[in-house]
Amino acid sequence: MQSDERPLLNHLPSEFLTWLWWISERDGGNLNLGPELGTILVYVDDRIAFRGLEDEKPRAVLTGENASNTLEARAALAGGRVVKELRLAIKREEREYSVVLKGLYLDIAGAKLPGLVKGAVEEVLYDRMYLLEELSFIEAGLLQRFARERTSPAWREDSLPAMRAWVSGD
Repeated sequence: MQSDERPLLNHLPSEFLTWLWWISERDGGNLNLGPELGTILVYVDDRIAFRGLEDEKPRAVLTGENASNTLEARAALAGGRVVKELRLAIKREEREYSVVLKGLYLDIAGAKLPGLVKGAVEEVLYDRMYLLEELSFIEAGLLQRFARERTSPAWREDSLPAMRAWVSGD
């Protein structure tokens, strides 16, 4: 895809990021991603960037502890801004990740991996490769869960009204 081309469904990444934020609060962050990944804990960490519907670059960036729980974050959503990027904290078993998902292609813009093993260079390299692969599988699992919910009848009947009520503070 050329850099000047936009995806056909360019609203879906923002919907996905908003959905992640919503379910992290709705479900206390506990998400079951199926038998291969099991249950993970996911929540919005210390950064959310918003943009207007037609803007390319973020217009409002909230940082700091509990950025998702601020009045400014809810006001941005209620005012028609969409989530452009989100820093998530993810915990699977004993491993904790921090990752920034960003843009139309949900790029991983930055990732903090769990502590690495100490040892030979090869061991550290293999450990890091394993952790990056696991993070990639977790992102894919989150996307699959969103896609299943987004394409189900429950989206219009349950999820979308609940998300709208959440945005408005009801």
